[in-house]
Amino acid sequence: MTDTANEARKSFQDALDELRIDVIRLAALTTEAIAAGTQAFLDADLAAAERVIENDDDIDDLTHSIEDSCYQLLARQQPMAVDLRIVVSVLRIVHELERSADLMVNVAKTTRRLYPHSLDPKLRGIIQRMGEQAGTQTRVALDAFADSDPSAAHALADMDDTMDDLTNSLFRYILAGSGTDDEGKVLTAVQLALVGRHYERIADHAVTIGERVGFMVTGEHPPRRDESID
Repeated sequence: MTDTANEARKSFQDALDELRIDVIRLAALTTEAIAAGTQAFLDADLAAAERVIENDDDIDDLTHSIEDSCYQLLARQQPMAVDLRIVVSVLRIVHELERSADLMVNVAKTTRRLYPHSLDPKLRGIIQRMGEQAGTQTRVALDAFADSDPSAAHALADMDDTMDDLTNSLFRYILAGSGTDDEGKVLTAVQLALVGRHYERIADHAVTIGERVGFMVTGEHPPRRDESID
């Protein structure tokens, strides 16, 4: 390999390293949004909810920067094999992270819609656990990417069962108290159901990130989720 080729290869690897660092930063911002948005909702804290909404601009800006870097690498370097999988996987992963952050913006906006609201201990406990589970799964997905660990995909799929159970618990709780003609209570129940759905989708995004990491490392697409081996 010539000196020019060596320099080009080093430059490309440096660019990949920068991409990896930026994705980790994006994931960190997303997990911070999950924690902050959940606490704002639980506390009916409008100021904290507004910060979650405003901080989403930083997440969007970083997402677009990462995407632009990926497009430049694809156009200028024309990577092959493993390198191509990394760049393509990064594009998919940052999309999943951005969507998770957007879902927390929705939770923050629900804080405004329901204000002033108070949650009884059971409901508060369910939503708090959903926020913690969403944050945990996103962090596991981040670790999988940072460590190039495809085994995390299986762990995330198993962890997602916990979120499904929490979602079912929330819906059962809401339905148990839905026997009312009070329009305000009905609208509140709908908003709470949507909040639960947002957390469930964040967990799904984390599972998808794990699958993308698996493809990035092994080149193999994951099996259908309903066909996965227990």
